This record gives sequence, C-alpha cells and structure tokens, in this order.
Amino acid sequence: MITTVKPYRYQLPKKAIKADCPQCGPRHRKTLSRYIDTKTGEPLPESYGRCDRESNCGYSLSPYQKTASGMSYADEDREQSQMPPIPKKWFRMAGKWKRNGTSRRGMVEGFQDPLIGATAEEAERIARFIFDKPLQPTQPTQTSRVYAIPDEIVKQSLGHYQQNQFARLLIRQFGQTKAHELLYRFQIGTSSRWSGACVFWLTDEQYRARSGQVVLFADDWHKAHYTDQEGNPKVCISSVSHGLLRRYRQKQETPPDWLTDYHNDAPRWPVLFGLHQLADVPIDTPIAIVEAPKTAVVCSALIPGFVWLAAGALSYLNVERLAPLRGRSIRLFPDLSKDGKAFVRWSKVADELNTKGYQIGVSDYLEQRASTEQKEKGLDLADFLLIPNQSRPNNTWLLDGRMIYGEVLEFKPCDSYPPEWDKNIEHK
Repeated sequence: MITTVKPYRYQLPKKAIKADCPQCGPRHRKTLSRYIDTKTGEPLPESYGRCDRESNCGYSLSPYQKTASGMSYADEDREQSQMPPIPKKWFRMAGKWKRNGTSRRGMVEGFQDPLIGATAEEAERIARFIFDKPLQPTQPTQTSRVYAIPDEIVKQSLGHYQQNQFARLLIRQFGQTKAHELLYRFQIGTSSRWSGACVFWLTDEQYRARSGQVVLFADDWHKAHYTDQEGNPKVCISSVSHGLLRRYRQKQETPPDWLTDYHNDAPRWPVLFGLHQLADVPIDTPIAIVEAPKTAVVCSALIPGFVWLAAGALSYLNVERLAPLRGRSIRLFPDLSKDGKAFVRWSKVADELNTKGYQIGVSDYLEQRASTEQKEKGLDLADFLLIPNQSRPNNTWLLDGRMIYGEVLEFKPCDSYPPEWDKNIEHK
C-alpha cells in the first residue's frame, strides 16, 4: 500500500528568500531564510524563518509553531479562511486605536461594546491582526536579480522643473506649493529626451529606482507626438535606459556595463508607480490604483484620502505587482473602454486575487455614468477631474455626487484653469 503524504503549505524554498534576522541584529545582514506560502508563492511575514547562523544564533520560527496565543500562523490563517469576513472599517478603526495607545485588551473589549457589535471571536481576530502581525507589507518573491537605476542618475533628474512640461501643468493647475509637493512625493524627474519631458520613476519600498518612464505631455495633459524619419506620428514616450543608450550612441561612446545589462535583462515595469509611498503610511490607509502615472498624481492632489498608485498599463495589473499590497484595502479605478473591456479585465484580476486573501474592489463609478463617446475615447478619472466646472455640462455628476466606491470623499474641485503660461513646448 502506497501512502501519499500531503506536502506542507508553508515551506522554506529551495532558492532562499533572505531577510535580516530579528535576533542577529544589524551586524549580520540577510541571514534569515524566510518561509513561503507554496499556494501563492509569496513569502510569509519576516518573523517566520530560520537563521543561517545556527551555531551562533539559532533563531527559528516556523509558521506551524504555537505562539503565546496558543495558535500558530497556519492555525490563524486556516481559521480566518473558514470564518465570515470582518468589516474592513473595523480594521481601520483598530489601526487608529493602536496609534492612539489602546492596549490589546482594551481593543478586544472595545469591539465587543454593543455600539460596535463584534463577537468575542471577531474582536480577538482583529487584535491578532493588529498586534501580532508585522505592519510591513509582504515583499514579493524575489526569484531573480533585482535591477535598479543608479542613485546618481535619479538625483540628476530631480529638479529642473522650469524645463519640465508636466511640472508646469501641475503648477498651472494646482499652484506652485502643491505642485512641488506632488513632484517631491512621487519623485518625478526631468529628461532631455524631448524638450519638456518628465521621468516617472518606478521606486520600490526600499527606495530603489527599478525603472523609469520618460513622457512628454501636451498642454491638454495628454501625451505629445513627434514625427519619425518615415513621416509617421509617434507618441512621446520612452524608457530611461533607452534614452541613456541613445545618448551614448549619439556621442559614439561605449555605454557602461550596468546599462547594457539593465537594458537587455531588466523588466520595463517591475513595480507599481508610487509604491515607495507605502513606507510612510499606516497599513489601514486605503490604496487606489489607476492605469497611468499622470492619473495617480492628479488624483492624489484632488482626492487625498488614498495612497494613489499606477499599474502602468491595463495588462500590467497582476499578482507580482500587487504582492506588496497584500493585507491592505485596495480599490481599482480602470480607464473607460469600448464595451467595458478594461473594467471586466481588472474585475477578473480582483476576483482571482480575492480568493488568495487580498481585499480588492473595483469602482464602476465612471463605467455607470460615462457616455458612449467617453468610453470609446478611453477617458480615465483624471480626464474628468481636470475639466473646469464651467465646461462640465454633461459631467457634473462627478463633482455633485462626490462618491467613489460608496464612500464620501474629501474632494477639491478645480473651478477654472489659471492663465496660460507664456512659454510653450514645441512638439516635434
């Protein structure tokens, strides 16, 4: 008789995922081999792992090891998957209570107050999530080399905003103080690829510039065009690595090895745009994801109740890029599209990931209210927000309702455009 042994769900992978050991301290870096969830391929919180320094340290915490609560990580995960979901607003409330100094016991008792109505079991689950699990987002599985743009190149691009068309659009729309806050928050650079071009740096939670998108905008906030040698119109969009290689070719110089390796092997859009913001916000802060970096920046100014991120393209929304957001409340705002294809596609991604423990909803606010013409043009949330009030006869619903995915938001409308700047961009 052959007995089949069911493999453990949480294991140490053959190719170790390294982190700092909580017991070794900063003197010995990256000595902890982390456990992963073989069902999702994602690593567990950084406390679960085994230190390589077995003789000198010996730290080891298995996800099957019982904690002070009497349950292991695996027990808690199994228990939560079998129980009805807890209202998301309770987790947001718990996060605020903890920041205000509420103890674990006080939180459990507080949620059982008749005014809130949580059961003792639900209150304990909330307390375990807030107090027992680390607040850092789960890092994506690193199965290959991490490519990044050198810091000196990123720093050289920051500033020079008098030459940056996107910076000028932000200043024209929101004023200089708010525009500079947005440019700093999103670490937007300036490029010489086209006169007036900007750089949207894709920076991860460790502040590594994993990639960079170069874009030139026209005065209407949409991408400018140029004409190639064959006379064909082209969109002014490129990558930082392509622009750097182009510059070396023009100077007839040999590019550095790192640039050649990066351009040949690095993914063009490895992380969500704006991801570095997560390092400075509480885990209960809701996340909003749009398609374009421009849209994320504009929405961040006008709807400040979220951390706004950008997927980069309709097809770029996947589990690898969303892995750092696991455990956070996420709302997707897909662009409009003919026959609602964009909304359907992102809804399928959300449904799939929600079965793996994510908390993702998809806003159909634009989809339900936009005209057929607006859908065929593929407008996004920023396109509506940037329309002046006096030019908004058919779109007042966006301002009057002030409702996005069922919650009232603080919204700062733009009554009109400030006077046009005298200096224009020549689009070739």
